[in-house]
Order: sequence, then C-alpha cells, then structure tokens
Amino acid sequence: MTFKMSSKAQTIKIYNLRSDTNEFIGAGDAYIPANTGLPAYSTDIAPPAAKDGFVAVFNSESEKWSLVEDHRGKVVYNIKTGEAITINQLGVLPDDVVSIAPEGHFVKWDGKKWVHDTEAEKVAQVTQATQQKEGLLTLAASKIGPLQDAVDLGIATDSEAALLLEWKKHRVLINRINPADAPDINWPEVPGDVA
Repeated sequence: MTFKMSSKAQTIKIYNLRSDTNEFIGAGDAYIPANTGLPAYSTDIAPPAAKDGFVAVFNSESEKWSLVEDHRGKVVYNIKTGEAITINQLGVLPDDVVSIAPEGHFVKWDGKKWVHDTEAEKVAQVTQATQQKEGLLTLAASKIGPLQDAVDLGIATDSEAALLLEWKKHRVLINRINPADAPDINWPEVPGDVA
C-alpha cells in the first residue's frame, strides 16, 4: 500500500527506517494528523522477511525493499597486508578480505589459506641486520673519535690506546658484514675496557 494524504486523521501501521542506511528497524502504529504525511524515515510498505546475515533496506525513490548483506561487526583480514578490519557498513564484503586470521608475522594469502612468506621474512631480516650494522658503526665511530683524539694529542693512556685498536678492529669487522646474509650473521662482540 502506498500512503495517500487524507483530510482526516488516521492511525496506520508504519515501518521505521534507520536514518543513515534506510534499513528496517521496527514497526508500529502511527497517528497521522489530517493533511500531513508519514513521519520521517518511515514507510507504510511492509518489508520482506530478512534471513540471517541480511537486512531489509528501503529505497525511497523506487519505494521498494531489497535484502542487503549485513556483515557489520564482523572482523575480516586484508589479503595483502593481513590487517584486521571491522566491517561497519552494509553490503557484500570487499574482494580483498577473508575471514580467516593470519597466523604469524610473515604470511601471505595464496588464494585459499595463509602460507609462510619466506621472501617477506628475508626482507625483514635484511632490514633488521642493516639497521643493526648502521647502529654498531655509529657506536664504533662515537667511541673511536675521543680515543683517536687522545692518541693524536699524545695524551692517551696505554689502556686508551689498546681500546682504540679494539674499536677500530671492531669497526672493520662490522663493516665487512653483509646484511643480505641475515639471519646467518655472527656479530662480533662489542669491545669492553682493555686493561
């Protein structure tokens, strides 16, 4: 039935709609004063029964109901990043998500399941090794500078001169490390005080 305005007041059954999605949220009787229309976000057209996982949504222009998939609140996972996403809109799920959670840090979606991604793991290991190498070279340079100054000025103690040689040797060994060999890298020990 399509609502027709009347010169007489009337009480009719209406179907209330959510203002942002136009989905059916409940029915009730509404008192319609003479020469007025339906309340906002409502219709007098009955919605179809919605099965699990669907909601009835009203199209105000065509004045027709449709059943729309409802996955709101469901957690899905992006197949490119593994990132968890909580669905907050009506409609079919995007093509680039799955409901199976990835296990572990270095996995990728193979079209059916999450599998170990050796390439991503290797990239992470090389990146970590590169950062570690850079950090150790920076540390060595910060230790060598003052010790070298003491030697250059002729005021170095025997232990400072020995420690300078240890730090220089350490810096050479660190510089020889190839981060692409990660994770199979034997990092040299950081020099301590030399007696």
